[in-house]
Amino acid sequence: MDASEIEVAWAEVLARWTDEAAHRAFLGRFADLDGLAEAGRRYKVVLDARPGDEVAARWRDEVVKRATALALAQLPRKKPARQLSPRLRRAVLFALASASMAAAAWAMVRMTRSVGAP
Repeated sequence: MDASEIEVAWAEVLARWTDEAAHRAFLGRFADLDGLAEAGRRYKVVLDARPGDEVAARWRDEVVKRATALALAQLPRKKPARQLSPRLRRAVLFALASASMAAAAWAMVRMTRSVGAP
C-alpha cells in the first residue's frame, strides 16, 4: 500500500473514529510489520495529542498484539532434540553406573593399599 492509500484509509478512520469496523478495515490493510508499525505510529500520534483517548489506546494495543503475533510467527522453528529410545537410554545408564562402580572400587583398592603401606 502506498502513502496516498494509507492517507485515504486513515482519513476514513478519523471520520468514523468510534466505528470499530473502520479501525478493523484499516488494520486489515497491513499484513507486514512495516505496515503495522505505520498504523501504530498513527495511533500514537492521536494518543500524544489526546492521552486519554480510549479508542486510540485500544487500537494501539491491537496493533501491538498483531505485530507480536506476526513477529513470533516469523521466528525460525527448531526441531526438538532427538530422544533416545528407552532401550538405549537404559544401556547408557547401565554403562555409566558400571563405570562409576568400577571407579569407586578402584579408589577403594588404592586407599586400602595406601593405608596398609609403611
